[in-house]
Amino acid sequence: MIDINIGVDIGGNHIGIGIVNEQGEILKKEITDYDNETIKAEEIFRILNRFLETNNTSKVKSIGIGVPGIASGTHIDYTCNLPLSNIEIRDLVKTKLPIYVSNDANCAAIAEYQVTDNKFYNNYGFVTIGTGIGAGVILNGNLLEGSTGAAAELGHMIIEKDGLKCRCGRQGCFEQYASVTALKRKTNLDSLKEIFYMLERNESIQKAFDEYLNDLAEGLTNFINLYDLEMLVIGGSLSEYGYKYIMKLKSMILSKIYNKFTYELNMKPAVLGNDAGIIGASLLKEYKGSIYD
Repeated sequence: MIDINIGVDIGGNHIGIGIVNEQGEILKKEITDYDNETIKAEEIFRILNRFLETNNTSKVKSIGIGVPGIASGTHIDYTCNLPLSNIEIRDLVKTKLPIYVSNDANCAAIAEYQVTDNKFYNNYGFVTIGTGIGAGVILNGNLLEGSTGAAAELGHMIIEKDGLKCRCGRQGCFEQYASVTALKRKTNLDSLKEIFYMLERNESIQKAFDEYLNDLAEGLTNFINLYDLEMLVIGGSLSEYGYKYIMKLKSMILSKIYNKFTYELNMKPAVLGNDAGIIGASLLKEYKGSIYD
C-alpha cells in the first residue's frame, strides 16, 4: 500500500499544506497567505488544524512540517522572519499522528533530491531564495542537520563585515544582499515580474541586477567551496526566472571558485517550484527518526 503523508510548508508569507503520496505527488493542496509582520504562531497552526479537521486523514501516516528556522524534535527554537521562536508544535497541532520537523530549506532539498535527482548525485546542495535565504545539504545521500538542526544556515553567513543590519542581530548577512527582499530594495521595484520585465528595458535596473548577481555568486561560491557539491539547485521564487540569469550566475561562480582544476559545476533552477516545501516535508519521515508515536 502506498504511504500517504501530510506536508506543511511554513514560509515567510504563507503556509502551504498538502496530502502527498510517497512518490511525491500532491493529492490535495491548500495555500493560505498572511502578513509576516502581524501573524501569530497560534493563527498559523490554526490553519493547519482546520485542514486536519476538514479533510479525511484516516490513511495519513505522518505529518511533516518545514519551518523557516531552527527546530529540535517538535520544538521550534528560533525563526528570524516569523514570530515562531520557542514554540512547541505538539501544544498547537491537534493530532496523534507522528510529527517530523525540519528547516524549510531542508524540506525543499529533500523534495528536489528525492523526486528528481537521487539517482544521479550523492552530494547535493539546495538554496532557496525568497524573503530570506535558506539552504539544505545532502551529503553521501544523508540530510545534513548538524547537532541542533541548524546546519547550512547560509543566509546568515557574513559576506560583508559590518555591513547591512540583519534581523538575526548580525551585520552583513548573505540574505541582506542576495535575497529577493534585497533585490527589490536594490532595484526599488515591488515584484520579480516587474524586475525581470524592466531588466531588458532599463540600464540602471540591469546594473543593479548585475551587482545583485555578483553578491549572490559570492555566497554561493562559499557554499560550494565548503561542501564540494555535485549539484547546486536554486529554489524559491527567484527560480521561476532562472532561465534569464542561471548561465551568467554560473559563469560568475566558476570565476570565483577555489577548485578550478577538477570541479565541474552542475547547477540548475528547481523544478518543483513552490510545491517543493510541501513535498519535502511529507517525506521527512524517510530522513529522520520517529519523534512522536
